[in-house]
Amino acid sequence: MTTGKLDAVSRSGSLCYHARVMDAAAARKNQVLTDTLRRFVRRGARPSLTKLLAKVRPEDVAALMRGLTPAERMTVFRVAFHEYPDSIGQVLTELEPGQRQEILERLSPEEVASVLKLLAVDDAVFIVESLPEGLREKVLEVVDLKGVTEVQSHLTYADDSAGRVMTTEFFSLPESTTVREAIAEIQEAKEVEMIFYLYVVDDAGSLVGVTSLRQLLLTRPDKTLGEIAQRDVIRVHTATDQEEVAQLAARYDLLAIPVVDDVGKLVGIVTVDDIVDIVKEEATEDFLKMVGTSEDELLFQERSLRVARVRLPWLLINLVGLFGVGVMLERFQVSFKEALFLLAFVPVIMGMGGNSGSQTATVTVRGLATGQINLREGGMWPYLWQQVRVGLILGVATGLLAAVAAMVLEQNPWYSLVVGGSLFLALVVASFNGALIPLAFERFGIDPAVAAGPLVTTTNDVTGILIYFGLAGVLIDRLVH
Repeated sequence: MTTGKLDAVSRSGSLCYHARVMDAAAARKNQVLTDTLRRFVRRGARPSLTKLLAKVRPEDVAALMRGLTPAERMTVFRVAFHEYPDSIGQVLTELEPGQRQEILERLSPEEVASVLKLLAVDDAVFIVESLPEGLREKVLEVVDLKGVTEVQSHLTYADDSAGRVMTTEFFSLPESTTVREAIAEIQEAKEVEMIFYLYVVDDAGSLVGVTSLRQLLLTRPDKTLGEIAQRDVIRVHTATDQEEVAQLAARYDLLAIPVVDDVGKLVGIVTVDDIVDIVKEEATEDFLKMVGTSEDELLFQERSLRVARVRLPWLLINLVGLFGVGVMLERFQVSFKEALFLLAFVPVIMGMGGNSGSQTATVTVRGLATGQINLREGGMWPYLWQQVRVGLILGVATGLLAAVAAMVLEQNPWYSLVVGGSLFLALVVASFNGALIPLAFERFGIDPAVAAGPLVTTTNDVTGILIYFGLAGVLIDRLVH
């Protein structure tokens, strides 16, 4: 290795070390702040608590509150609510779902309304969606909220759609506006959440183009926006799924995506902060579905009975599948009572097939979520064949090892063939199932993440047992003599 490479490795190791030290220091600082926060709450030292909150960013306050008990969290929230109302909305949106709902349930409609007044419409909608249904109705119907019409309008859009997550605080100007006039308008803008792009509209408010602030500054002041705007605009409809919005933003490196209605009128934008939240939300949702639960578990994480009710349905489905496996084992045991040594490799066949199928299903679900697997462009069959080829390679490698192990145990080449051949076929079938089931769910409009957990595992358990004992049945005369 050259001196330059050694230096590079040394620098890389040094950076990693310093990163770990910084992370450890940050963790210690957060722990100290959390302990201090808890101590002030328990002593009732409100002035000290107020001063501490003044020195911490709202996002960090939310992170510190996660380490408190529910009663302590509520105390901190009420102090922040009365002392720093402009920041309390940010604290609330950054809390964990269950902790946020826990606080909202204890607030009066008037208190919730006063929080919503300080938030952008998209953040206000996010908070309203977190409210228990009864409190939500009281907030929207009884309390006179500024901007309540916009909030209610947002709630009419479908869940997880662009219309639901967009903000209506965007910046747009007619295409006849000159660059000089546009810059003056931007300087006067006050109620716009973020100005990433300047959207150009026609007289009817329909989106016709977009330009950047950089382009404005580099263009002659007398030119019009219609002359400099890019006409080919990446846009989404209000009904577009939020996951597709995030994919478009990632694909084209956009900081915001315009949202239009049925007639092409610009009605909002989805900004990068919301896109990051969408990515996190979708990833969490897929992960939870893949293990047979749902995001409701996060809302009721301190209520054991509710969490158990969320997990129970998929466990019951898995139980039914395993009952089927048990029945097959009992029947095969009767048929192969002179070859009970076959049971030694049952866990191997089931475990390897289940693991391989879960790996394939997880990769498939992720590929569908990120758009790497596109069923509309004929990508299904090539992908299935590619996964089968992977299964063939894995099956050969593990099947040979299992066959050698079986030969050592029983000194019977036919038994070795059954074990190795079954494991080979089980992994090929598991790879096929792990890819096919999520793809089929996607094709029929069902969330493929549902297929990646208990369903794939149970299916591969059943097929693995059928393959193993089926092959053993064909060669039973060779196995017992």
